[in-house]
Amino acid sequence: MKPWKAVLLALLAALLGLASALFVIGPGALLRTEAGQWLFERVVPRKYESARSVGDVGQPVASFEVHNFQGQPQRLPKPGQWQVINYWASWCGPCRLEMPWLDAAHAGSQGRFEVIGIALEAPESAQTLLDEIPVRFAQFHEPPGAEDSSVQLGNAWGVLPFTVLIDPQGRLVKRHIGNFQDAAALTEWIADGIR
Repeated sequence: MKPWKAVLLALLAALLGLASALFVIGPGALLRTEAGQWLFERVVPRKYESARSVGDVGQPVASFEVHNFQGQPQRLPKPGQWQVINYWASWCGPCRLEMPWLDAAHAGSQGRFEVIGIALEAPESAQTLLDEIPVRFAQFHEPPGAEDSSVQLGNAWGVLPFTVLIDPQGRLVKRHIGNFQDAAALTEWIADGIR
C-alpha cells in the first residue's frame, strides 16, 4: 500500500472513531478543550441557523433585557465591569454541577468580575435549582428559543450550560459551550480572558 493511502486510511479511521465516540458518549469530552470547542462550532449542525447572532468574539454585545426572580427587568451587559454570564436550566445536570463552582468564582473575584446567571426556563422551574443549590451571584431568567440572549451571544446550538465573558467595554471576549471540567478549569478560563 502506498504511504499516502495509509495516511488517508488512518485519517478516515480517526474521524470515524471520533464520530462514534461523540454519538455514544456525547460531546462533553470534546468540549473540555479549546480545540474541541473550535471543532464543535464548525462541525455540529446549528439548531438556530437563521437566528440573529452577534456572538463574534471581539465584537460589542448588544444590550438585552432579562428579568430577576421578582419580575423586575435588567439590561445586560452592565457597562464598566467584567462579567461572566452563565446560562443554565434546572433540568440540566451539568448546570447543577457548575453552580457551586460559579458561586466560588464569584465569591473569590475580589471585585475584578461579576458572575451572572440566566435561567433559560420559567422562573418557577428555575427556582427549584436555586432552592437546592443557593448561590450568592445575581440570577435572572428568560424564555429559551431562537431569540434568547444566549443565541445572540453565539449559542446557535441551544447547548446548556453556556458561558460567556464580556469585558468592561461590552465586548464578547470568549465563550464556552457545555460544562467546564472542574472548578479549576472555570477559574483558569476566566483568568485567561481577563489578562
